[in-house]
Amino acid sequence: MIDILLAPRSTHRAVPPPSEPRPLSLAEAYDIQDELRATLVKKGETILGWKAGFTGKASQQAFGVDHPVCGFLLAAGVFATGDAVPVARFAQLAVEVEVAFVLKRDLAGPGVSPATALLAVEGALPALELVDVRFGGKPTAADAVADGVFANAIVLGQPLTPLAGLDLALEGVVFELNGQVMATNTAAEVLGNPLNSLAWIANHLGNRGLGLKAGDVVMSGSVSSLLKPKAGDVVSARFTRLGAVSARFQ
Repeated sequence: MIDILLAPRSTHRAVPPPSEPRPLSLAEAYDIQDELRATLVKKGETILGWKAGFTGKASQQAFGVDHPVCGFLLAAGVFATGDAVPVARFAQLAVEVEVAFVLKRDLAGPGVSPATALLAVEGALPALELVDVRFGGKPTAADAVADGVFANAIVLGQPLTPLAGLDLALEGVVFELNGQVMATNTAAEVLGNPLNSLAWIANHLGNRGLGLKAGDVVMSGSVSSLLKPKAGDVVSARFTRLGAVSARFQ
């Protein structure tokens, strides 16, 4: 199973979903994800942090679940705003605009609330997640979980904004492709508030015997619909108070 999941990370070509021979439960999928993460670390990768997926109703309905899912982020996949990102590193590229958190202290469930999660946050960054759908056909939620929820790369903007007195649910964003506005949304699209997503991740990881660490980056979930850029395209997002982030693809 792990070899199946590793293959598209090196060939950058989609493979059949691992559930194709037989359905996978979510519990099995998280066990596989843990094994995949450990294998990648043994190969020299470093875990940067964690991400939430399926934080909106549309993505949950598309994958047949009624809750978010959790995956890991690799330090080798971090780009700064404005960087050129090679499309060749993806099997099937899609871009989400997100609020990223940087933690100043450890955080793990159970019992984490959005208010207690906030106390562990150093600040928030405007971010793009560059997801990679490494499966053909129609992958299930369990396929996505086993793979690490399609994580490939992230683009972090500036500045790091403290959250005291800031209501993230009201944070607006303008999502653009080549200077053309593709969507306008608020961060309330992410479980009502990205801090709800952060608390969910902390509690979820606690149930798996894991936790968030000081210095971790946490991607809280997609604020808007996906964009599918090609080489030569520029994707950018402007937040109301969190700043801006962009990536150009080559």
